[in-house]
This record gives sequence, C-alpha cells and structure tokens, in this order.
Amino acid sequence: MKKLVYSIFLAFISSAVMGQAAWIEPENPDVTQPVRLYVDLDKTTNTSCKDLPGPFYIWTWSPKEFAVGTPKGNGTGDKPWKSSNDILVMKKDESKGPKVWYYEMTPTEFYEVEATEVYSKGINFLVKPKDGGGYGDPDLKTEDLKITITPPKLTRGYIYQVPAVLLPNEITTLYYDNPVDTNIGMKDLASGDAYLWIKVSGTDTATGLAVVYQPSTFFESGSNQKLEMTKDETTGKFYLTILPSMFFGFSPTFKPKEIECTVRRKNYTSSADRTTDQPKIKFGCD
Repeated sequence: MKKLVYSIFLAFISSAVMGQAAWIEPENPDVTQPVRLYVDLDKTTNTSCKDLPGPFYIWTWSPKEFAVGTPKGNGTGDKPWKSSNDILVMKKDESKGPKVWYYEMTPTEFYEVEATEVYSKGINFLVKPKDGGGYGDPDLKTEDLKITITPPKLTRGYIYQVPAVLLPNEITTLYYDNPVDTNIGMKDLASGDAYLWIKVSGTDTATGLAVVYQPSTFFESGSNQKLEMTKDETTGKFYLTILPSMFFGFSPTFKPKEIECTVRRKNYTSSADRTTDQPKIKFGCD
C-alpha cells in the first residue's frame, strides 16, 4: 500500500513539473490565431537538453504528424532524428527565464486541421536539438509534453469584442448587447446612459512588476466622457471603439495581459445599475 501511495505521489509530482515546464500563450487561445508554445528547460523532467546551448526544435505528432520528407515533417534525410526540420526551430525568450524557448504557430494552419481537432487532441510535442542523438548514441530530448486547450464558450456574454483576438496596437470594438441583458435594472438604456468601466493589467518588462491601467475607477467612470458608449438605435446595442495602446497610454515597456470591463448606467445608485457580466479578455500575441 505504501508503494502504491508513493507511486501515485511521484506521478503527481511529475505531472505538476511537466505542467510548469510547458505552456501556451495566450491562455485559452483561439487556435485559429497565432499562439506561442513555451518550454522552460530548467523545469523539464528529462534534463538531457538543459545544459545544451541550443538552438532547439519542436518535434510534434498531434493533433497531426506530417511524414518525414514532407515540408512539415519533423526531420529530414535518412536519419530524421539527427536532422530536425529547420521550420521547427524555436526562439529564446530570456525575459521569461534563462532557458525558456518558444515556437510560434497558428495551430489550425500549421497542423492543417479544424479547430475542434486541436481542442479535442491538444498539442503534443517534445523539444530537442537539431541532432537528437539516437542510432546508438544517447537521445537528447525533453519528455513528451502535452498542452490541453479549453475550447471557447459557444455562447458569448453580453459584453464582447470584435475582432475576437485582442491586440494592443489594433483597433477593437467593445460591444454591450443591452437587449439580451437579464438584469432588469439595465433594460432599455437610452443613448448616453451606458458607460464602460474598463481596466487593463499586465507586466512592465523592464522591472517585472505587475501594472494596471484604468481611465477611471468604477464609481468615477460615469463622469468620464471617453467611457461613454454609443448606442446603435437599430439593434439596441452599445459600443466603444478603442486602440488599446493609445486609449490606455501604455508605456513602451508595458506588456498587456488582459482587459476587464463591465457596463454601468451613467447615474449609478445600486448593483441594479450595472451588468452582471464582467469579462476578462485576454490579449493575443502581437
């Protein structure tokens, strides 16, 4: 029984370490848009790559594996494990750690599959140098890594953005679908009555410190003219169009992570005067 408990404990620790070693950005992404697969070689359980200088390559087989010799095959030549495909080379990101490497791709385009297949199978890969050893020499590679991606909600909330991927230097429009809001106190808002409380959080890449920008606090936002949403009289929806980097006044070293927002009446007296929907919208890779 003790051996069984110890084995379960080891399996748990191994799983936890692997989870820390590999991750995807942005979190819970739209897999039809660019993402980055990150690996921290300081945290992998197979350490054969840890002290190598790089460069490193991904070797991937799910949601789809391409045959050797094809443009996206993992390796080339008669000994593919010793000659990784140059299109699979990773880049180093020392801002996240001394041994952190990443590979950027748009999953549906790279694997040539539907988004549902990426969500159902996840992304399975390992990391290796161009010459991974083998053929009588010791293998040089990480353990097998898997990134599970949560599919997006099939129904969106009352507050949403267009386009679906939020980028700091691209125009986005935030919508509030007032006619479908279930909060009785927010029904049938008139033009000039909907104000957006919004803030953005992220990191200062120069200092590593967490940073938050917000034009006004929630209680002050009803008097900030730049937060007034425009009403579309045809649909009853409200909207506000922004260029995030200019709207918030990001510093050159600021890297945004997510926007959080909600809508309130201009004259706020109680929770009946705001929507219960308060989404956190992740930024995509710029």
